Amino acid sequence: MNKLSHTVSEAEVIGVFSGKGGVGKSVFSVNFSIALSQLKKRVLIVDLDIGMGNIEQLVNHPAHCHIADWIKGRLPLNRVIEEGPGHVAFISGGSGLQELFRLDEENLHFFLEQMKLIKNSYDYIIFDFGAGITSDTLQFVLAVHRLILITTPEPTAMADGYSALKMICSKNAGIPLACVVNQVSKAGEGKETWERLSSVCRRFIGADVKWLMALHGDPSVIRSVRAQVPCLLLYPGTRFSIEMRLLARSFIAGENASPGIPVFSSFLNKVRAYFKLSGGD
Repeated sequence: MNKLSHTVSEAEVIGVFSGKGGVGKSVFSVNFSIALSQLKKRVLIVDLDIGMGNIEQLVNHPAHCHIADWIKGRLPLNRVIEEGPGHVAFISGGSGLQELFRLDEENLHFFLEQMKLIKNSYDYIIFDFGAGITSDTLQFVLAVHRLILITTPEPTAMADGYSALKMICSKNAGIPLACVVNQVSKAGEGKETWERLSSVCRRFIGADVKWLMALHGDPSVIRSVRAQVPCLLLYPGTRFSIEMRLLARSFIAGENASPGIPVFSSFLNKVRAYFKLSGGD
């Protein structure tokens, strides 16, 4: 089936980010996307981890074209979208992402016009951002419909996560925020971590960070990364995979309970506004 021909409602854009590296952000993005796909959702991952993109390595599917190739070469969108395992599509970041975030107006218009072509082809477009929030990525982070922070119980991960949230909320206090606490070692540790973080966020930056779920540390995740096969597919019965499927179901249930999910066009308009571009839909 043609990747761009499947008609659904406009895609919701979700940003996945962390305050520091090593918390399992990209592993989360891949497995979360597969869990959504298993629930009959069409998902596209866009790897926006500047200079460190690794989605294609995690799924052992080398990309024919990367974002920089696509934009510089004015290639058709179906040349850059890859079909990965678990019926999840992805766009590889490659190693030239710095060029994406420092596009001139003509190239950024090309990027946005191309993205418009897939607004009805997916239920979710997941932007996998790099660790931390930089001035280069901030405009794209602010434009997504909602953000998921991936952190761990480690104090450094929590502190860096808070710093990233503080920067985001200083520019867009109303963006919907949620938190997943990864690599927990015991029951209740994830919820306690989120409660500490969310309490500080409410008190000092006025941000409401909603709870999604805790994911326990699981040796099967490390083995799956080494095997370059997503854990949800290689070890579907492990604790991590079971929790990931529960998380996906909970996420969709929360979406269905929230009226007025923004349409993809609002993402495009916000990107234009943040980059002060002319034109519109």
